[in-house]
Amino acid sequence: MTIITEPEAEREWNEAVDWYEEREAGVGARFNSVVWERLRTLAAQPDRFPLAGRLARKAKIKGWPYSIYFVVNAALRQIKVVAVWHGKRNPAELRRRLQ
Repeated sequence: MTIITEPEAEREWNEAVDWYEEREAGVGARFNSVVWERLRTLAAQPDRFPLAGRLARKAKIKGWPYSIYFVVNAALRQIKVVAVWHGKRNPAELRRRLQ
């Protein structure tokens, strides 16, 4: 499946990479690598991840306080990443985006 990342999700992802990298060299790159690995997993088996709304699914990023929220379009063989979400953020914004 093809992965498409919405601009807001791309921004969140990049901000997280930058934040970790500013704290310690190499940590941002490690986070980025783990996110890419998770995306490969969800592209191969999107249905293995639980629903987190009417259409969205949630893939936790192991070892990090983030999750990837995504929507599958089976007909187009696409996965749209809606958010790369830190677990401590206000969930109201996430709910708005998942609708």
